[in-house]
Amino acid sequence: MASLPSVFDVLKPAVGPSSSHTLGPMRAGQVFRRRLESYTGPQPGGRIQVTLCGSLAHTGKGHLTDRAVVAGLAGFGPDTLQDRTLHEIYQDVCEVGMIATASNWFVFHPQEDIVFDRETESLPHPNTMRFALLDLHDKVQLSTVFLSLGGGSLAEGELSRIDEAEGDKPQVSAREIIECCRTHRILLPEFVIDVEREIHGRSPDAVLEEAGRIWERMRGAIADGLRNTGVLPGPLKLDRRAAAMYARLREAGPATRMVSEETSRAAIYAIAVAEENADGGRVVTAPTCGAAGVVPACLRATQEALGLPDGSIHEALLVAGLIGALAMAKASIAGALVGCQGEIGVASAMAAAAVCHLLGGSVEDQIDRAAETALEHYLGLTCDPVAGLVQVPCIERNAAGAVSALNAASLALMSGGRDRVGFDATLEAMRQTGMDMPSRYKETSLGGLAAISDLDSDGIPDDWRGLDE
Repeated sequence: MASLPSVFDVLKPAVGPSSSHTLGPMRAGQVFRRRLESYTGPQPGGRIQVTLCGSLAHTGKGHLTDRAVVAGLAGFGPDTLQDRTLHEIYQDVCEVGMIATASNWFVFHPQEDIVFDRETESLPHPNTMRFALLDLHDKVQLSTVFLSLGGGSLAEGELSRIDEAEGDKPQVSAREIIECCRTHRILLPEFVIDVEREIHGRSPDAVLEEAGRIWERMRGAIADGLRNTGVLPGPLKLDRRAAAMYARLREAGPATRMVSEETSRAAIYAIAVAEENADGGRVVTAPTCGAAGVVPACLRATQEALGLPDGSIHEALLVAGLIGALAMAKASIAGALVGCQGEIGVASAMAAAAVCHLLGGSVEDQIDRAAETALEHYLGLTCDPVAGLVQVPCIERNAAGAVSALNAASLALMSGGRDRVGFDATLEAMRQTGMDMPSRYKETSLGGLAAISDLDSDGIPDDWRGLDE
């Protein structure tokens, strides 16, 4: 168990629209900035250059990857943006043409010095980026390759090491966790608290306090999404719908609905969060930004239906985070590596397990079954964002993932005995399916729904041409 990721590696504050393409590059920029601050080489006159490869190059414009890189290099993170937008920070840096640290300054013209490399194929990960400091003669003085693994997590690697970042996965399993809970007669939230204390150095109070902060941010994203209206950024000109949908739900009578009000609420809450994410708002990765609406929607709808206190939701978040941590450890949550099955599929499994726990499901026969049922029906789901934006089909997929999670939890509670296929086996099937899936279906906007849209071969909409010129 010592290598099991923290639940707070799965559930963490973020800004949209993408954890792997926005949050990860922003954090990489922050790390490289800290290295620049301690750099003792030739000064001044250094120039920063950033090369985005693979999926980051193909859909980076729509995911605001270049804006996120600039924000990170300028010293901003998801909790320090405050009222500033990524676009505002980007424009400021473009105007001054440099990045200033406490002890030095470095030339940086984002329009020229951020390179979208769509040609290089031999990569350690589909989300690979290289940060470099060049001297006056373009000789590399400092260089770091970052891999954005999904959910905002980073690793470092070399461009020549193909897929090495994913090759040393810890061998934890849901079955081991179930046996541990059975032996010690504890529930999953207690197991998570023990792991966080023993492995990650967090006290039980600190774990529950952080879960409380995560829940507050999730609730805030739902509230913001139900309040905000207008058109989402980008060429699709997509209207925000959650506020109007919620108003119609409250006005409609039972005879006009084919599903329960709780299910409809969950779907609308998921859309509300997904729209906030698409607009660059404050969300929580669960396990990613693109799938950020599923878990909070299901937990909020369940809380309202049963009148549950926040403390119960905090414990359920630990269950959801544990399922996501298993997916990180045994497979992947990156759409660019395994497709949307690793985002919406895992998010639905997380929500199903959390709701099943809230409804009194047993660890062995029901919670594992709920997670497995939710994930197995998303196996093979492609990541095909139209125009490289986390809007179509991503927003409605959040709603579908939430509804599927509630159904999976219900089925698990009504079914008797252990399922024929466990969550461990389903994760392995997801991993193998993702490895076999062609790259055009994995967050490159070169296949699936994205391929039938009015895009050029490089995945950039015609009316985005010259956006930075």
